[in-house]
Amino acid sequence: MSERRGSIMKGIRKDSHTDRPRGSTMDIEMHDDDDTHPVKRGSSVWKSGFKGKLANTYRLGPKQKFLPHLIQKKGEELMNQAFGELAYDHNCRDVADKVAADILAFCKEQVFDRYRYVVKVVVGDKNGQTVKIASRTLWDDEKDNFLTLNFENRHIFAVGMVFAIYFE
Repeated sequence: MSERRGSIMKGIRKDSHTDRPRGSTMDIEMHDDDDTHPVKRGSSVWKSGFKGKLANTYRLGPKQKFLPHLIQKKGEELMNQAFGELAYDHNCRDVADKVAADILAFCKEQVFDRYRYVVKVVVGDKNGQTVKIASRTLWDDEKDNFLTLNFENRHIFAVGMVFAIYFE
């Protein structure tokens, strides 16, 4: 019985050391599909499970930092077109969602690589009250940035917030 348990244990140990990195529970295979292509030569793709992963670049900062003034003008245009002389009603939520989606799509088209965006548009009725909008998140002052867009007409106010968070 002890011999059988020892052989099983040796088989598990041997299998785990040869096929898997130490402490790992999934198999990892290295694939290099095309060695003839000059750009792909020397690169390797690590595949674990169903999801492929590129080799790490060891770059800790963005090539092009997020610049809010490049998004500001287009964001204000989108808000002016969508809200215009719109009066406050229950359909304002749908308009705000569409504006947020349009701003997000415009941000993704820009040259800022490795940034993830959070876009929020808040719409409210103007009744003479004061409104304060606040947000909190973990923030890296060197890489992350934000943008605030304001719109106001006789009936409503709208505040758009774009958060660009660097993703390493």
